[in-house]
Amino acid sequence: MADEEIAGQVDEEPPIDPLESWEDGAAFGASEDKDPLCEKPVEDWIKDIDVFSTEEVPIPEKLVDQVIGQEAASIVVRKASEQRRHMILVGEPGTGKSMLARSMTEFLPKEQLEDILVYRNMEDENEPKVRTVPAGRGSRLIAERRAHVRQQRERTNRTLLFIALVVGAALLLATISTGEILTFIFGSFILVFGYFFLRTRLTAGDESNIPKLLIKHERSDDPPFIDATGNLAGALLGDVRHDP
Repeated sequence: MADEEIAGQVDEEPPIDPLESWEDGAAFGASEDKDPLCEKPVEDWIKDIDVFSTEEVPIPEKLVDQVIGQEAASIVVRKASEQRRHMILVGEPGTGKSMLARSMTEFLPKEQLEDILVYRNMEDENEPKVRTVPAGRGSRLIAERRAHVRQQRERTNRTLLFIALVVGAALLLATISTGEILTFIFGSFILVFGYFFLRTRLTAGDESNIPKLLIKHERSDDPPFIDATGNLAGALLGDVRHDP
């Protein structure tokens, strides 16, 4: 009796999902399809669906799950992303190759993304200085630099205004003591011109000293995906019809 119970426990193995391994996937002919084809006509099938608009249709969060009819390829994408392997996607246009390639960024191991800042080179303007900082730090550095430049500009304006008021008061006292109106008018013109000239000259280069944020990332961002074609895309598969 005990032997029969043990044999029954051995025979009852948990069901294996064929999509757990790409080698056992239905697309490779090694097992039955997980989602069998519906033999019912589409016109009759759609009447049984209680959906009035596309807003009610649930959309998977992962991009790889949004590709229709590529269950086996999605397994390969997951494994290749986790192992940081390369993939070659070959197929007819419209089968989801670009979506599968873009979905690889969702499974790549999280890395330390970086922001790239470009600083002005005072010695040679044709060769700017480039600096990399952790993701999210670039925006804070620029904000801090802008605040520092704003405070420095306000301090310079207050200093120039104080000097202009002192010189203007001295010019007014000299005009009252001598009674020469032309001296006051000519001196006031020079004072106003000198104030705006010095203000422009002292604050002209402040904006150029603020670094430019060339590449911006956030800490929660996925690795970037660049959908591009090489200069010699035909060298991969030769002179055949393909979608690079």
